Amino acid sequence: MKRYHFVASAVFVVVAAMAAAMPASGQAPAAGKLILTGDLAVFAGGGKPDNCFLRNRFKRGENVGFRLSAIDGGTGAIEASAEIVVQVTHAGKTVEVPARYRGVVPPGGRGAAIPYLWTAKWSIPADAPTGVVRFKAIAKDNKGRTAEWSVFANEEAAQLTVVE
Repeated sequence: MKRYHFVASAVFVVVAAMAAAMPASGQAPAAGKLILTGDLAVFAGGGKPDNCFLRNRFKRGENVGFRLSAIDGGTGAIEASAEIVVQVTHAGKTVEVPARYRGVVPPGGRGAAIPYLWTAKWSIPADAPTGVVRFKAIAKDNKGRTAEWSVFANEEAAQLTVVE
């Protein structure tokens, strides 16, 4: 009889653990981590020759473009629910620049939908000191997952840099 109670208890524990791991009815199964990646580009404006060129050295008054993608690490699909903000730290202060999801046609119907792209633009202030500018992009999706992205920490390469 003792053996029966032990086996019944073990089966109950296994079934209870499996039920707890299963998503509730109508609930999406757990996904992988949120992955955020991106690059820096010149945002000079449509039709300008340097527009969207990758670059990390900018002069005062130029527009730094942050081009970002948020991906569900479990499925590999774009995570369109992600909200992304770029935090730029320069001259002792931090500025938050919200990124716009480009996966829908903008109001007025101008431009095409680009489902994997978020963009944020930061104009280098006229009084910005020269040198490396620290930044990071932070994403959060509707599942509560978060992710961060920044370029390599090497002072010699790949940093957003304000030049004369």
